[in-house]
Amino acid sequence: MSTQREIQVWEAQYDAQELISNGWNFQIAKSVANAAGDTTYNVVWQSKAIAPNTYISWQTVYALNFTANVPAAGVTVTVTGDWQACAIGQSYDLDENGFWQTSTSSGDPNFMNVGKVNYEYPDTDGIHIVVGVKNSNGSFDIIFIDETALPPGSTAKYQPQEKVKLWYQAGIQTSTIISSETTNNDEIDFSKPAPETNQFYYSATFIYNTGTWVISPYSPASTLYAPPTRKLTSVASNYNRLWPSVYKILYGIPIEGAKTVTASLHLKKLLEIKYKDVSVTVINEINWKVIIGGVKHARPYSVDAVGANADNTKADISASLTLELAEGYLPPKETWNIGDGSEF
Repeated sequence: MSTQREIQVWEAQYDAQELISNGWNFQIAKSVANAAGDTTYNVVWQSKAIAPNTYISWQTVYALNFTANVPAAGVTVTVTGDWQACAIGQSYDLDENGFWQTSTSSGDPNFMNVGKVNYEYPDTDGIHIVVGVKNSNGSFDIIFIDETALPPGSTAKYQPQEKVKLWYQAGIQTSTIISSETTNNDEIDFSKPAPETNQFYYSATFIYNTGTWVISPYSPASTLYAPPTRKLTSVASNYNRLWPSVYKILYGIPIEGAKTVTASLHLKKLLEIKYKDVSVTVINEINWKVIIGGVKHARPYSVDAVGANADNTKADISASLTLELAEGYLPPKETWNIGDGSEF
């Protein structure tokens, strides 16, 4: 049975502006293992223009195709044959005319199998197998090309991996041989559900100033997209004493038992999408203490880089709690008040 996977790539305004100014676009690749068990990313699966939110989802449905040659880096892979849907454990042959047919060989039960290549493409050392993943149009997107030529009489097997690689690079690169990765890349493993949520979902954002990715199994609260853009003024140097910033959450309905642990940990993870050095401490069943050390997405030398805007931070905490309430981490009809936490 195929299970849908989804990744949400989001960028705050500052990071998006910097990425766009460099002429970069979002790139994602999927890995495939060969018969030797070597896992490879060698084709850009999808390439997207930068936007506040980009959603990419897929079903674990794969297919085989072939091409006559391996293009150079940055050049588009063009398939020569027809797509043949192939589940793990199935086996297909290429007949003398280059058409797929069910193989008489059983194949490896853990791989997509090419039982036998009977097709000879003119003026080549052999054909190159291409693996694709099913898209929303019912066709298949190229995710891998076997760089080893398969002459007539050859067999092969491939195992799509539920791992994806993310990076930024100039240009729209869909279906091209991976040439370079302008920014640092990161991987997400979708082979199993996220242990925190039991869902095949992750959110990811790139922090331009540090060149790193922040990956979370949780959806970011809407206010976490809001960028810090205010310029540093001559009086802002006094704001450096405001980090870390301490807040108190007073709940209207007591939170007890195991829910206290799961809800506080979940709140911490939500806030860590935007903020650094976050701690959430349960004082008692109606009082929590939240400490925030700073803004990850702060523009260099801005007020946000050295001090807290209490109204904005309270709004972020409240938005995260609203998300927790909707997802069942808090008691139904829970209410809260967020205030200064220096009394703790």
